Amino acid sequence: MTNNKLYKYLVSALFVFITFNLKAQLVNFSDLDTFPTYTLEEALKQDPLNVYKLSLKKQKLTELPPEIFEFKNLQVLDVQKNKLKTFPKQITDFKYLQELILTANKIEIIPKELGKLIHLKRFAAGSNEISSIPAEIQKLKRLAFLDLWGNNIGSLPSEIQELKESLKEIDMRQIQMNKEEHQEIQDLLPNTKIKFSQACNCGF
Repeated sequence: MTNNKLYKYLVSALFVFITFNLKAQLVNFSDLDTFPTYTLEEALKQDPLNVYKLSLKKQKLTELPPEIFEFKNLQVLDVQKNKLKTFPKQITDFKYLQELILTANKIEIIPKELGKLIHLKRFAAGSNEISSIPAEIQKLKRLAFLDLWGNNIGSLPSEIQELKESLKEIDMRQIQMNKEEHQEIQDLLPNTKIKFSQACNCGF
């Protein structure tokens, strides 16, 4: 390759790199409110890299539509009120995801792959059938809000204390736990606001 051709190649490659990175980037979480939320039908009419927020709620979904994985910049995904029985591990393909809403499905297990969503700030998984949270949650160093309302969780992994600087609030209402279990969780996260229902005279 001649010097001239090499120069043109490098300039072209640099342009592609810069263009991609201008489009493929993490958006400030507070700025996400200024972006439109698309339905799948609307999103498929857009430039895939311009889809930052997607709503698939109330679609009776048992799995995620494969088309959504075109949206490499997706940062908010709302899949609430569907019929998902398992946590869709493919969600971890969205490396910039900051908000994930899985509320009101039938999910039983949150897998260790959750730990790959390192930019996640808000995770809502209330009103499912979840019995435990994986230790890998400790990798979500930016997580600020965790909604576990109305699940079957009796405890949180000790590793969650790694999030004591970032985690501002957890909703654990409508979960049967006794006072000792409440205290164990609060001791792990002394600076986190944790919403509990009234303690019961029960145990796990």
